[in-house]
Amino acid sequence: MIHNIDIDSLNDKFQNWRIVFVKSKEQIIINGSQDANLDELFSLLKKISADCHFNVTIDLNNNSEISAAIACKKTKAKYNRMYTSGCFDIFHYGHLNILERSKELCDYLVVGVSTDELIEKEKGKRPIIPFEERVKIVKAIKFVDEVIPQIDKNKQRVVDEYHIDAISVGDDWRGRFPKTSCPVEYFSYTENVSSTILKDILKLKNS
Repeated sequence: MIHNIDIDSLNDKFQNWRIVFVKSKEQIIINGSQDANLDELFSLLKKISADCHFNVTIDLNNNSEISAAIACKKTKAKYNRMYTSGCFDIFHYGHLNILERSKELCDYLVVGVSTDELIEKEKGKRPIIPFEERVKIVKAIKFVDEVIPQIDKNKQRVVDEYHIDAISVGDDWRGRFPKTSCPVEYFSYTENVSSTILKDILKLKNS
């Protein structure tokens, strides 16, 4: 995995192209076979991670083969260290969406996963998925750099302890999110998906 780009996966998907990362130049070299075409090249470039700064050079050699060079220069993120948190009970696309959008704004994403005790205290019942398993799920997400237990809702403590530059939350917290010493980024929730909705659907199916 180079700059969040899976080179092996790209080579498997675009078999008319040979994709190589040149570490000394921080550059991806793409060479097309005789069966390759520019439409395929443009599709390939779309797959390249946003972490690559697109300085693309396309050449046609004497054999009419297509090649491209992409300079991989990580763009500076808006924040260095960002924090977001949640229960992540029955992980779904909405969770993935907010983690991905948070990572787009930072170099290092810290995610707080609510402990079983905190969820029980706030909601009056234990989560369906135990804390240790929810942590493993969140850790497996490629956008996440570090997972910590969320033992309370003291955001300022997390900001101070983990040197957080910004916090991301859903926009339903707008106007009522606790004040901290760092900026807060509000994201709209993914429509028609939540752990509560999924739990209700499961209850209906099992009733």
